[in-house]
Amino acid sequence: MPDNRNRKRPIQVKFFVDEKELSLIKARMAQLGIENMSAYLRQVAIDGYEEKPNLPERREPKNP
Repeated sequence: MPDNRNRKRPIQVKFFVDEKELSLIKARMAQLGIENMSAYLRQVAIDGYEEKPNLPERREPKNP
């Protein structure tokens, strides 16, 4: 087991993806010009994102 005491982030987190998901992750990284997958995934996991923006001006009006 590696010695992680001197690392800035000593805890490792793993998860599995399929080929299509990995391809999508790499494509988004390329669009943003990001080369470090660990940094990209950490930022997305912490900050999150919305696939569909919640914009009030684009919603259908509610019935009175």
